[in-house]
Amino acid sequence: MFTTTKQKPRCPAGYVRLSSSMLRKINQLPIALYYCDGESDRAVLFRQAEIQVDEATLDDLIESKGELLFIRAIDFKNTCAEWMDSIDDLIADESMPTADRFQVLQAAVCYEVERTLKAVDPGHYIGLVAEVSQHISTLVTENHLLPDELFAIARHDSQTFTHVTNTAGYATMLAERLGITDEVELNQIAMGAMLHDMGKRSIPKHILTKSGRLTAEERELVQTHPQRGYEELATRDDVSHEQRLMVYQHHEHFDGNGYPVRIHGSEIHPWARLLSVVDVFDALTGSRPYRKAMTMREATEFVANRAGTQFDKEMAECWISAVKNN
Repeated sequence: MFTTTKQKPRCPAGYVRLSSSMLRKINQLPIALYYCDGESDRAVLFRQAEIQVDEATLDDLIESKGELLFIRAIDFKNTCAEWMDSIDDLIADESMPTADRFQVLQAAVCYEVERTLKAVDPGHYIGLVAEVSQHISTLVTENHLLPDELFAIARHDSQTFTHVTNTAGYATMLAERLGITDEVELNQIAMGAMLHDMGKRSIPKHILTKSGRLTAEERELVQTHPQRGYEELATRDDVSHEQRLMVYQHHEHFDGNGYPVRIHGSEIHPWARLLSVVDVFDALTGSRPYRKAMTMREATEFVANRAGTQFDKEMAECWISAVKNN
């Protein structure tokens, strides 16, 4: 019917590609699986909804790491909604590897993150972020999830939920390695990381997803998002002062050449400084309409080359060490 390959087939329109951990989870559900006909790029039925893939075939598919199977987008959306309703149980399921639970969490929240982020009232998004960030912090700290493990299973695309959940995981890891052990602080840092791009809610999507170079006016508008996010959160009592500074200062540079106000060094809150490192790392390793994703090594070198200028030197070196010496 098809042969396993390390080259990913094209994802047919109206379908969602399944990662290895997602495939194991979906295989337990009555959902039809499809593969892509390489010649016509159309979806072909691989397994009817009532039939589970046997363990040997499943292991072969996962071993290939080719992400060969797909489900209909509507089935994926409905499944994510069901997972979201039982997310506490999924996160607590120790029969699943920690990395797999992170990936299921990321899938479960994808539609809710995108939906609530668009809502006029930011309270719905903030409430969701508070719940999800606590799960992320717990998975990272209690189960000792490592940077390379998260990198291996995390999505690397331009979707908002991808970036904020990845960044929250990385921020928690870096905070731990910098000596922050208080559970409340780690939860707050993860939540602040998920909130950091709130200000992009008011930036036109065609600018954020533009494939070509931004005009000077467009770049200036994009660079207002930290200020916009801070102002939107300024009067809320469900977001801490430190988290608001993460939103406001995550594009400031250690040498004073960042934005929005060009502060430098210790004027930048420590949580914003650590967020700056992992925010850029995740952005570089994710594909964007205007560029290809960097490899983990390339992104690490980028951070290393800017330690002490764009980034706090100690924090940048701590992250590089965490990535290289798991």
